[in-house]
Amino acid sequence: MKKRKNSPIPYILIGVGLITLLALAVFAITKDPASVKEAEETQVAMAKEAASGDTESITNEQAGTENSDMTTNESEEAQNTENDSLQASQNGEETDNTDADSWSASGSEGSDSAKNSEGSSDTSDSDQSTDGAASENSDTSVENGTSNTLAADSDASATAGDSTDKEASDSENAESSESSNADISGSDSENTSADAAQAQTSTPHTGGHLVVIDPGHQSHGMSEKEPNGPGSSNMKAKVTGGTSGKTSGLTEYQLNLTVGLKLRDELVARGYTVIMTRESNDVSLSNVDRAQIANNNGAEAFVRIHANGSDDTSTNGAMTICQTSSNPYNAAYYSQSRKLSDCVLDSFVAATGCKKQYVWETDTMTGINWANVPSTIIEMGYMSNPTEDANMASEAYQSQMVQGIANGIDAFFAN
Repeated sequence: MKKRKNSPIPYILIGVGLITLLALAVFAITKDPASVKEAEETQVAMAKEAASGDTESITNEQAGTENSDMTTNESEEAQNTENDSLQASQNGEETDNTDADSWSASGSEGSDSAKNSEGSSDTSDSDQSTDGAASENSDTSVENGTSNTLAADSDASATAGDSTDKEASDSENAESSESSNADISGSDSENTSADAAQAQTSTPHTGGHLVVIDPGHQSHGMSEKEPNGPGSSNMKAKVTGGTSGKTSGLTEYQLNLTVGLKLRDELVARGYTVIMTRESNDVSLSNVDRAQIANNNGAEAFVRIHANGSDDTSTNGAMTICQTSSNPYNAAYYSQSRKLSDCVLDSFVAATGCKKQYVWETDTMTGINWANVPSTIIEMGYMSNPTEDANMASEAYQSQMVQGIANGIDAFFAN
């Protein structure tokens, strides 16, 4: 009986299997170091199976190992794909944020420009110009952002996603910019309205009123008679020449005109409309004529400038005159005339420091009885008193008197 030779085929298969396992182990190690242990355990198992001659078991183990490796590789590839997608998404978000920051900076410059154009003569044109500049800056930012995104990421789908996100962000930022500009415009408008209201509130209650100033007397008297009031049988001289300074030698009609003209200039500077009954000493105006000038022009205040005189040279001080509450001609104007008289006297005394006498209510003054407007006579002082006469003749004291009368008129209209 011949000795049977062993077949070399099983050894060949075992060799091929070992080589394959080594190759797979090397591949697994280079792909994922964590699988080294698993590969080594697989090799040991394969070696044991080979030693026992179980070729089928070795083959099945090999197949299982190959499937495991393939599954592992597929899992790793899927993970890598997911990581790449996540990285692309992050790149896209960074690009969107860069674009949004660029737009925000552009919008901020536009807002500052709109605010800076606030003092221009045409705010609307300035705002439109600013909006145009912001739009151009935004377009440039979008183009640069798109170019950077394309250069950084060659993935077509990621680029498309970034472009879509960026367009949505640009649209939102554009709406925000327009809303901001509208708020600025509205704020400018509100600020303008508030400034106008504040100016109106802070403006003193002066000006905007018509005042008639009557410098009393004139260079020559008119001895003809005229009624003391409308329909009155009591007749009085039309006008007298007035008194004169015992020390200065200044006539009353000269002093009255000098102060009256200075008062006119002061009131005009304060915004009043002023009408003078006379601007010269050489006129022929009766007391009725003077009252009619006030009536015909609708005076809101009729202020008559006079100076006083007395046989007692020690008498001094200022007074005002108005009608009584029972005046038969114009009692309806008593309340306003008394108020005007009080305001002028109080302010005059405060400005000059002179003695305050009183408001004399009388129905004997022709120029008041014929006036159908609030009226007062200011007796600035006594030209018969040496000290007061000298004061009234001086430029400095005249300025004080003018300020006092003007302040009184202001007070009358303010209350």
